[in-house]
Amino acid sequence: MPSTGELRQSDPVSGRAPDTTPCIDARELLSADPVVRRNLVEQAGKTCHEFSFFYLTHAFDHSPVAANAFRQMQTFFTLPDNDPRKIAVDNRNKYGSYGWMPMFGEPAYQPGTVAHVESFDCGLEGGPGAGKDLEGQNVWPDLPQFREDVCELWNSLAALGAAMLEVLAEIAGLDKSFFRSRCNSHELSTLRLLHYPGGPAPDALRDVGIAAHTDFECISLILQTAPGLELTDVNGRWLDTPARSDQVIVLLDDMLERWTNGFFRATGHRVRRTATPRYSVVLFNAVNAGLTVCPLQQFVSEATPARYTATTQRQHIDSEVRRAERLRIP
Repeated sequence: MPSTGELRQSDPVSGRAPDTTPCIDARELLSADPVVRRNLVEQAGKTCHEFSFFYLTHAFDHSPVAANAFRQMQTFFTLPDNDPRKIAVDNRNKYGSYGWMPMFGEPAYQPGTVAHVESFDCGLEGGPGAGKDLEGQNVWPDLPQFREDVCELWNSLAALGAAMLEVLAEIAGLDKSFFRSRCNSHELSTLRLLHYPGGPAPDALRDVGIAAHTDFECISLILQTAPGLELTDVNGRWLDTPARSDQVIVLLDDMLERWTNGFFRATGHRVRRTATPRYSVVLFNAVNAGLTVCPLQQFVSEATPARYTATTQRQHIDSEVRRAERLRIP
């Protein structure tokens, strides 16, 4: 799978992610039934190696958690940019990157692109890294129930992420706790609330939602309210993905590919400019701070030598962000 630097924004969409793309039933993730578990791992493994992404269904059945968060997002992002409640959490006014990132603040992952998106970012509330990590502490807008609703969504997605990391470890033939136990501190994990305002794209290659990239962490979980997300399959073809607000899309990220020496391949993705507004939530499940990641020996052989050097999550994020910032149009 190409890295961010090897993806090409100009590559066309080859089609739509087929309706036959296997979906993982979130209700089965914690099942103790060995037959259910075996089938789940087999289905997820097939999907990973055919598409490099998959869907989780029934994650929020009879639960208002996702709907509450999207309602809060709409309230926050429709505030004028000069509203004191936005200005108070503008991440340009503080050390660190949590808070509100205004429109056009997103780096250009591909040359010559401009991202039409604003975001609100937060870390784990009260987690081990709170107040210590370089990302800084959370800041919250003065909106009723905003903090509580967003934190509830964080907790729900984090639980799904932990369960998915166990499934991925089993697919790879590792102890099922291998990835989960190394991505459980959430010091470097981030929840991003994203607003794409919609509108014309005079230059489709330049005016994008977000340019083509792979995510820097281990896995990413995405919710979206409208179409616009395009993903690569394992053959590098770009596919348009359907949008269901109750369906979680799971992407494989850079550190998972690095650990498994390409056994799992990071999912290239981008968001096109859309005519109507679009909201999206992403939880980036990061590797624990300070942990060195390099190809595991069981994935390295004479036929498949190590493709990646050792790095930490922080080093990889910093390197990728610096690269993206160099591409920003002045």
